[in-house]
Amino acid sequence: MTGPAPGERPAPATEDVASYAGRSKYDAPGRAARYEARSRRRDAEEKALLDRVLDVLALPRGARALDAPCGTGRIAQALLARGWSVTAADLSPAMREAARAALSSAAAAVTVEPIDLEATPPPDAPRHDVVVCFRFFHHLPDDAARTRVLRSLAARARGPVVLSFHHPVSVHHLARALRRLLTRRRGDRHATTVAHLRRLAREAGLAVRRTAALAPYRRDLWVAVLEAAPAAGTASGGG
Repeated sequence: MTGPAPGERPAPATEDVASYAGRSKYDAPGRAARYEARSRRRDAEEKALLDRVLDVLALPRGARALDAPCGTGRIAQALLARGWSVTAADLSPAMREAARAALSSAAAAVTVEPIDLEATPPPDAPRHDVVVCFRFFHHLPDDAARTRVLRSLAARARGPVVLSFHHPVSVHHLARALRRLLTRRRGDRHATTVAHLRRLAREAGLAVRRTAALAPYRRDLWVAVLEAAPAAGTASGGG
């Protein structure tokens, strides 16, 4: 397995990056271990949703995939199981260290490296057959940050971008909002409608091709497949 040392951080974003919990909370002591120990049932449900979406893409064995942010490597493991070569990337050194440990048995097929999805990618940034961004978009606090991330993902993809997001119209989301109201705690998860995601995607040169939900109107986790938007005046064959 190749990649920078666990303590190395990517170059800082040059844009006016918003400050929010998701940029730093996973470096807190013990946080990576707690994330890895999350509900196995929930983990299986989320991977099943992602598998449904990836099955439709029908990418061949040997495809190059980017998993960003990779967290502790749980999604990268699912991508490796498809016979893909995987770059697992994360801003958090603690998460990268956990991912290296989890993915050590697949060292020949995976690279773990730092990434800041809010920084402008270098012109020679590698392109991947599929880019997966799972359980990150809902951390972004505003449209400026969301657009930066979408542009960053688009710049790293020569195929589809698979993006998870939280939808506001769900029992799960309403229950979370009620908890915040009762406890007077500020939430760090931000929901996005499909219509709004389409608008943000257009600003980043992408188009939403399809969406899938874990449990529509009950759970808030959705997944979208985005592709490069056709140039102006070009007919689109998207479904």
